[in-house]
Amino acid sequence: MRPLLCTLLVILGGLGCARIYRPVTLAPPPATLQGADLSGQLVLQPWGDNSRYERKALQANLRVLVLTVENSTATDLEILRLELPEATAALRPEAAVKLVKQPSLAYLLYPVLPGLAALGASDRGGFGPSDRALLQGFAILGACIGVPNAIIATRSNRHLEAFFREQAWSPGTLGANQTRRGLVFLRSPDPYAPLPLQLVYRGPGGERRLPLIGPGARPL
Repeated sequence: MRPLLCTLLVILGGLGCARIYRPVTLAPPPATLQGADLSGQLVLQPWGDNSRYERKALQANLRVLVLTVENSTATDLEILRLELPEATAALRPEAAVKLVKQPSLAYLLYPVLPGLAALGASDRGGFGPSDRALLQGFAILGACIGVPNAIIATRSNRHLEAFFREQAWSPGTLGANQTRRGLVFLRSPDPYAPLPLQLVYRGPGGERRLPLIGPGARPL
């Protein structure tokens, strides 16, 4: 039974502790934009003190960018869509969060695994407490550790999702002399490589395209 205790400790120790989400703001707007009637630029959205989320984003080939577009004409422009390279997908905020969120329910394994193991453990003590008593003690300790971590992870995930939802960029009408900024979530095979794409829009002269470059993520 002692090897089982060691195995449980290894499994539970691999989960680590939940991290509190630290609020961030959109990346600062660029000093200059590229384009004529419609100008635009993509920059990396900083993760701030949220390295665990950033690390999971890189593992999932996800890059989070801030798209800034500015209509420098005297007429409204209709922003239609982003055209992406092959093998690149634009994700909704909810899908992006699923790729990076902390596994909140996994922290409940801290009390559950030793509790289940205690059911089949021996209650006969030789020298020191019995295996069942040890496992029951680990289950109680696991509840004290796992439940708060599960709560922290759940709240942190919700805060991150709220930020993604509130700041997500969306197409639509861009009024004369107006600027719009927001987050775009792109998943590509290599998140470190620059990503060429095009912003499709419609004005008085018909449909046009603005070429943009999404910067690659910075290695951790």
